Amino acid sequence: QEKHGSKMAFLDGNPPERLCMPIANHVKSLGGEVYLNSRIQKIELNEDRTVKHFSLANGTIIEGDAYVFATP
Repeated sequence: QEKHGSKMAFLDGNPPERLCMPIANHVKSLGGEVYLNSRIQKIELNEDRTVKHFSLANGTIIEGDAYVFATP
């Protein structure tokens, strides 16, 4: 939440611009997708307990080879 990343001793700017956006841009450059402000309603599993898909609160189904999500 610190607006001045330099006070955190490892960023030369604010965290959303200097940390989050480069990660999101890298994921997108490799063909991945980034969803912001999306509530996960349910994590559906396959029989072998691997992730089948995420169901979002708005009804969207997210399927992929790998998943990363962050919550507050």
